[in-house]
Amino acid sequence: MPSIAKAMTKMMKSFESIKRRGRLRDREIGLKMDRVTHTTDMSGLGNVDIVVEAVSEDPNIKAKVFVDLEARVGEGCVIATNTSSLDITSLAQKTQHPERFVGMHFFNPVQMMPLVEIIAGEKTSDETVATVVKLAKRLGKTPIKVSECAGFLVNRTLLPYLNEAAKMFEEGEDVERIDRLLKGFGMPMGPFTLADTVGIDIGDKVSTILHEAYGKRMHPSSVLERMLDKGWLGKKTGTGFYTHKGKNKSYNTQMSELQYGHKTLEDEVILDRAILIMVNEAARCLEEGVVDNAQYLDMAMVMGTGFPAFRGGLLRYADSEGLENIVTRLQKLEELYGERFTPAGLLVEMNEKGERFYT
Repeated sequence: MPSIAKAMTKMMKSFESIKRRGRLRDREIGLKMDRVTHTTDMSGLGNVDIVVEAVSEDPNIKAKVFVDLEARVGEGCVIATNTSSLDITSLAQKTQHPERFVGMHFFNPVQMMPLVEIIAGEKTSDETVATVVKLAKRLGKTPIKVSECAGFLVNRTLLPYLNEAAKMFEEGEDVERIDRLLKGFGMPMGPFTLADTVGIDIGDKVSTILHEAYGKRMHPSSVLERMLDKGWLGKKTGTGFYTHKGKNKSYNTQMSELQYGHKTLEDEVILDRAILIMVNEAARCLEEGVVDNAQYLDMAMVMGTGFPAFRGGLLRYADSEGLENIVTRLQKLEELYGERFTPAGLLVEMNEKGERFYT
């Protein structure tokens, strides 16, 4: 099948890339490729210890795959889903043994990104969680256990950043300028380059899930939906915010049709709207216990999104700027752009008490 051939070719390219960095030899690549088998059905799964599914981010499709898998694997087999935002408890609802179902969210590109979010559903057993944590470590990844919520930790915090960039574009701001400013801040790539890389269709799906879960503050920009209508899905189709040809890209001039305003924002406003909306959501995640502490949260954002390590993470950045300063800037943005910038209760409380995320 074409999809299998494509996957095997992509795997080989990843190994060749590692080889060019001097970390693998041809013989080692051959041995690794020999371990890979493929099939177009679910036969032969009776003796496997763990299955990780990565089908389309559609809850109905995933739930059906879960039921089918459970009927074919052994009693001790752990079934993990590589979902970026879907509710684990709901996905496992129709299964006979929900205790062995777990979320194991890898980040793209998987061969380069070290973070794996581990998400337990309501009935997921501690043994299941421990198994996938151990597996992630054996794969050379850094696992972080997060509580079940829409978007989990990383996407819940990152999507407002991408969405805010799209809103600034709608208002009339320049795509390349925003990307350049955020790269200057230390992000590995600008928000529009990232959106094109991930896929506009994926961004739109996750945005919809977060909006349904968190309401008005996550209201998505209409830009992604209109890009979908035009078939502009980013790098995968060659056209998104940019036009892509091989490794080269240039601004897609037709995007200007999707702007309704002609605003030019100050550099500081662009940076604050993009970064502080993430700081605010990160504080909410900590407040709700999605992650255990500020250190874990910051580690996840550095490893999962490429947030600049020299800034220490979102909450370390908030400390360095001063929480009073952060709250004041958020309040100003709230006045100008609405309640999505209303400072999180934890930020307000910590500021009033003179506290910091790090002592």
